[in-house]
Formats: sequence, C-alpha cells, structure tokens
Amino acid sequence: MSEAHEKLRGTIQQLHAELESLEQMDQDVERLLQTAVADIHQALEQGTELTEQPSHITSRLTEAARHFEDSHPTLSGIIGSLIDTLSRMGI
Repeated sequence: MSEAHEKLRGTIQQLHAELESLEQMDQDVERLLQTAVADIHQALEQGTELTEQPSHITSRLTEAARHFEDSHPTLSGIIGSLIDTLSRMGI
C-alpha cells in the first residue's frame, strides 16, 4: 500500500475519533461525511485507484469542512487534511 493510502487511512481514523467526540451533529452533514468516507473506504478495500472515483468525494468533504469551520475547527482541519491528501493523489 502506498504512503498516500496509509496517510489517508490515518486521517480517516482521526476523523472518526473527532466525530465520536461530538455530542451532536447536523444529520445532513453527518450523512455527507459518512458517504464520502464510505466511498474512500470502498475504493481502498477493493484496491481501486481513488483517481477513478468521481470528484463528488472532495465536493462532499469541502461542504462538510465549510460547515464545521466555525463550530469545530479541529474537525474542519482534519477534513481539510483529507482533501489535501486526495488532491495529492490526483482526485
């Protein structure tokens, strides 16, 4: 597995940990994040190149990051790291 994939997995783990620490979250944003992360997980598990995935993954993550920018800056930063990693992978 490539270094980028490992970094992506690590950042997703950070995201899950931060999400678990939140007491309440907008259900629409939660679904948005879950769908984007599920798409990433599916591609990683199937060995599919993430560059073959539609750009909607980064769109969902960008929308979620904007939502959390003021209320949960740490979470927004983690999502930003995911977006950066995906960008470096060509997504």
